[in-house]
Amino acid sequence: MIFRRISYRIALQFTAFVFVLLLVNGAVFLAADLSNARRQTHVRLQQRASRILIEQSTNGERALQALPRPLRERVRIVDASGTSIISGMMFDDIPFSLEKGFSQFNFENDEFIVLTVPILEGAVVKGYVQVGDIERLQFGDLPMRALIYLIVSVIISALTFVVGLFFARSSLKPAEEMMERLEQFTQDASHELRTPIAALSSSLDLALKNKKYHEGILSAKDDLKDVAVLVERLLELTRLDQFTLERTSLDLSGLVESSVEKHKPLAGEKNVTISAHLAPDISVQGDALLLKQVIGNLISNAIKFSKSDGGTITVRLTKDALSIEDTGVGIRKQDIPHIFDRFFQAENSRSNGGLGLGLALVKRIVELHGWRITAKSQEGKGTTFTVSFDD
Repeated sequence: MIFRRISYRIALQFTAFVFVLLLVNGAVFLAADLSNARRQTHVRLQQRASRILIEQSTNGERALQALPRPLRERVRIVDASGTSIISGMMFDDIPFSLEKGFSQFNFENDEFIVLTVPILEGAVVKGYVQVGDIERLQFGDLPMRALIYLIVSVIISALTFVVGLFFARSSLKPAEEMMERLEQFTQDASHELRTPIAALSSSLDLALKNKKYHEGILSAKDDLKDVAVLVERLLELTRLDQFTLERTSLDLSGLVESSVEKHKPLAGEKNVTISAHLAPDISVQGDALLLKQVIGNLISNAIKFSKSDGGTITVRLTKDALSIEDTGVGIRKQDIPHIFDRFFQAENSRSNGGLGLGLALVKRIVELHGWRITAKSQEGKGTTFTVSFDD
């Protein structure tokens, strides 16, 4: 539920940002259109004024009377005293002013732009020509343009919210899954901790009641060791997140061989055969204790997840990689991308115990060395883990 609320919040914030951006863009676009319309109106009025002045100087007043009616309605000519000679209908309610250049008036709720130009005879002003026109936007009047743009912005913002919500949910899904695994881990950890502690208490009680101190205390120590291992795993994972690797030259061939020999008795108990094919004298720069943990963890997992009737484990070491292949129960295809995630447990691993920390530790150690680890598996046929040494 909390991730759903976060998704909606992210989508709303992103939508608000896009909506504001669209409004700003629309305002800039409308302002540019208005400026362009005004510039075109000014050019048009200047051209008309020039035409009228030329006609007037050539043909006198008769030429002005012969102007097309739509143009005459937008023209006013006055003499030097301000008396109208010709006055178009659109100038009826507009007072005459000697102010030269462009001026702006209201005509039936439209912007009416007027250009006033003097009629000169030499250096003497004989009168004035005023030409006017309604300022028109390229795609309709300003209020309608603004309304259309607002509606389009709302539609785009709604689509943005839907898309943003989808991507927010997709991005937060891994975190949501991790939270679910953490909850599962809490339950598993509580169970795993309670069980050995309860067994420890029972063993000690039994030792006290039956006077079998030696056997009881040994059993209690084993149970206590299980608790210590569990806690140590959690602490190791925390420490590795802030760990700085100190590299030394190591005989990796010797480390792998030693680990294989160490695990053979445990493998024999489960009727599992371990074979090793190790290139001699493979040296690497790394941490011996951490690499022992990687090798031991991978071999232990191969033994743990072997089939009930036994199987084989093949350990190979070359100058390029270390691989550990088993013929165990394998891993489901959908689980493979998550097996290195902290606290993740594959479906077929819950019955074998554990907290889903072992492979997370392995991957972190491998990455600290600048290497990489991959897994290939087929359910029911086995798994191969490969540690590649390429930096």
